[in-house]
Amino acid sequence: MRSLLVFLLLFPCFFWGQTPEIDSLTLSLNSTSDSYESAKIKLQLAKLYERVDLAKAKTYAYEALLFNTNDSLLAETTNEVGRLHFFTGKLDSAVLYFENSKALLSKLKDSNRAAIVNISLGAISLRQGNYEKTIKILTESAAFFENKKDDLNAAKCYSNIASAFAELENYDKAIEYSEKALRIFNENDFVQFQLITLPNLATQYFKKGDTIKAIGYYSKAETLAKNLNDKRSLSLIYNNLGNIYLESETQKAKEYLEKAHQLKTELNLKSGIEITESNLGLIYLKNKEYQKAISYLEKAKPVVKGKQLTVVYTYLKSAYEGLNDHKKALYFSEKARILNDSLLSIENQKTILDIQTKYETEIKEKEILQLQAENLEVNYKRKQNRNLLFAALGILLITLFIVYMLLKNAKRKRIIMEQGLTIKEQEFNQLLKTKELEGIDAILDAQEQERTDMAADLHDNLGSKVATLKLYIESYDTKEEFTNHYDKIKNLLDTTYGEIRNISKNKNFGARIDKGLIPSTKAIANQISETKKLHIDVINIDVKNRLKNAQEIQLFRIIQELLTNIIKHANASEASVQFSEENNILNIIVEDNGKGFNMTKKAEGIGLINIEKRVEKLHGELFIDASEGNGTTVILNIPL
Repeated sequence: MRSLLVFLLLFPCFFWGQTPEIDSLTLSLNSTSDSYESAKIKLQLAKLYERVDLAKAKTYAYEALLFNTNDSLLAETTNEVGRLHFFTGKLDSAVLYFENSKALLSKLKDSNRAAIVNISLGAISLRQGNYEKTIKILTESAAFFENKKDDLNAAKCYSNIASAFAELENYDKAIEYSEKALRIFNENDFVQFQLITLPNLATQYFKKGDTIKAIGYYSKAETLAKNLNDKRSLSLIYNNLGNIYLESETQKAKEYLEKAHQLKTELNLKSGIEITESNLGLIYLKNKEYQKAISYLEKAKPVVKGKQLTVVYTYLKSAYEGLNDHKKALYFSEKARILNDSLLSIENQKTILDIQTKYETEIKEKEILQLQAENLEVNYKRKQNRNLLFAALGILLITLFIVYMLLKNAKRKRIIMEQGLTIKEQEFNQLLKTKELEGIDAILDAQEQERTDMAADLHDNLGSKVATLKLYIESYDTKEEFTNHYDKIKNLLDTTYGEIRNISKNKNFGARIDKGLIPSTKAIANQISETKKLHIDVINIDVKNRLKNAQEIQLFRIIQELLTNIIKHANASEASVQFSEENNILNIIVEDNGKGFNMTKKAEGIGLINIEKRVEKLHGELFIDASEGNGTTVILNIPL
């Protein structure tokens, strides 16, 4: 009886005893009240206890899992629960938790951690015996880690891929991947992973038939395990060395197997100990130490099953024969025979079942062939009718498709025609709008010219004549004849002359704004404020540059019109005109504290229409905010 144990590279080796780090984290957990921090500490404790106490590790992991408001922490915790299920052999549950962890990591777009979880899924496939799936999963993961230059995780993939190839008895490939992994572990001094890969590589060489290389790698692994005081790994290494020497050097085999048994017993390792005990029983049987042989075989007997149990019964029979205990020898001989017959019976039943199944299958196949022959003609006719039906349906579908395309084409033409009419209508409206603006421009230009001519005539003709008359009257030396009328005439002439000058200034104001928009606005505001009925403030926040003369004239006329509306309609006592500039936009705000008006009921006069057209010509925006009893605010935004 011989069985070599394989080291599975997924989790670190176990260490025994409580660590100072666990004590420190336990103290931190008892002193924190923050649920997130508590979950993080419990996850760390679960990871540490997985090397010490699986039951405690599970408790902490499940408690950490209750805090599920952080996807990153939840993904890590779910992965840890999967690891613990793997440890305890609950592979289906482990797969479920690993897949959940992967889904969360994909949601977080954390491809690196998702690939690490893939290593765990590959290890489970290896444990379940699905070697092709193992190779597929881990090869993809290895390629990912190679691109990321992550040598450690790539090497982990190589090691488990090697184990899968070994199970498929492709030992050349297994050795290739194991040596690839070992090279990385050696270069980076990953001692724990070296300790896992060396025995696997030794086992692969042994199964290939190279015992010398196998023993060499086992010896290296033994030295490394001793240096690390890793008793669990030593027990597996000794077990495998004992099995190698079992046929060739019985004494060496005995020494290694006894060491393995001692360590497994000390560490309470149940897995594989029955094989060690069976092989020790065989060695002691060969050495004619029958009592020791029986002792080890009796320990193995309750655990082994099937053909291995038959072998144990046979060894026990031989041991009792050596002790001349023929009764017990006969007893175990009979047990071996009955079990062997039972196994043979099962195999025979299986063979008979296979034959019966094959026979029934042949009968069914004949029946099927007969039915096929009988239904051949019916099927032919059915197929012919079906082809005719398909042809008719095809013609119908083609006809429907042609009709659909014709209707679709007609609809498209109609839409294009409607779009053309819409575009022409828009062009016509734009033309009307342009003509309207041109007409307004002509009116405004005519008004400006008319004001200029009128101002010139008043100033040059009537003004000069009245001024001459004033000078002429003032030149008289004798005032006796005009005593009763002189002062009145003079005052009247002064008043008339002043009014003519004012009219001339008012009419000509804006034809040319030599001092600029803001100074001109201040001038007209001062004139209005002198009446003492309406006080107007002109505020310049940050406007420094002059505008084009044509723009300034248009804006001044707009402000004139707005101030005239305040005087006529608002019954206001105060008003303001504010200028500011931002992002190459001139902002003008005209406000008053008058009676306001109802925006929904306003009647648009020629003044407001002129303002809107002027603003539109300047490519600006006009906003009016008014309500009854709350004054009026007009905002102009003009691009510079």
